Amino acid sequence: MNFKNDLERKTFEAAKNVCGDATIEHNKTLRIELATSPEVASFVGPPKKEIDVITTGFQQSPDLKLLISCKDYETSKAEPADIQEWAAVVHTMNKYSEGKKYLGLIMSPSGFTKGCEPWGSSYNLGLIPPLKGKKLKFGNATCSQMVERVLKAVGKRLYFPHNGILIAPGFYDFVYRLTESFEGRDELVKQFGHRYKLLGKGWDSSFPEVFKTFEGKAVREIETTSVGVFIIFSDNLTFRMIGRQIEFGPNDGWAEGTAVMLPCEKNLQGETCSFDFIKKLVLGQKVTSAGDWGDRFEFGLTEDLMLAVQPNKLQIYRTRNPPKENLL
Repeated sequence: MNFKNDLERKTFEAAKNVCGDATIEHNKTLRIELATSPEVASFVGPPKKEIDVITTGFQQSPDLKLLISCKDYETSKAEPADIQEWAAVVHTMNKYSEGKKYLGLIMSPSGFTKGCEPWGSSYNLGLIPPLKGKKLKFGNATCSQMVERVLKAVGKRLYFPHNGILIAPGFYDFVYRLTESFEGRDELVKQFGHRYKLLGKGWDSSFPEVFKTFEGKAVREIETTSVGVFIIFSDNLTFRMIGRQIEFGPNDGWAEGTAVMLPCEKNLQGETCSFDFIKKLVLGQKVTSAGDWGDRFEFGLTEDLMLAVQPNKLQIYRTRNPPKENLL
């Protein structure tokens, strides 16, 4: 298998790994109708176009295919013309598909210009990395992880009614929601190491995804062992602090180590309290905010409570003002 660049190779491998089957075609010729509509207005010359395309599909829905375009521009960003081009490709493939349905995905690790969003959303193209984020440039490896996440999510979505992602801007929004949490992740990895891990997938993750996972979820149980702190939330979700590592996601029932009683404190002054005192306050409370301070992770809870988790200590306090009149 020949690849034009590392981005193409990593993207193809991600598609092959998730879907089990993928093809790559270089200089594939598509015959495009005369440019009489916006999606083909960017083409110049004869009404045909040579493209490089990675195609992958899903066993549970063999009539749905995903067409992936890799834009390895290094220092420059993808522009609206790139989005228009792929919109025309996907449109043409759908027009002559004989029953198959195609969705389009565009990879550009160096990012996209602002003018790309209207085209992506209007023509239902997924853009990687996510366009709405503050940082648009990512490494090839990180972008391939985004592709894996999108493909796995699409595969699961196909087991349920999925017409919504086939109609603009359904797929565009679907891809954005799955990849927005990657923003800032690479910087945190450089600063803190691989701090966040998504359980069940083994993916490196980020603080925004942790909060998004637990927002509105209620605390069901807290366990402290010689290995770390384990918190069970509603919807069978779990949060684990093991040293500086934070693992979160679907609860698999794992809580290694022997039970230990960690020091527990209340109020900002750090007054000693019991573990049962903390549990009585927080069990049943829902997450409203969160913060990561490197050596401790805090969950803001209903009733203005703040639960601070450290590898060797738990703390609870109330955030109402004035503090002295709202001590626990």
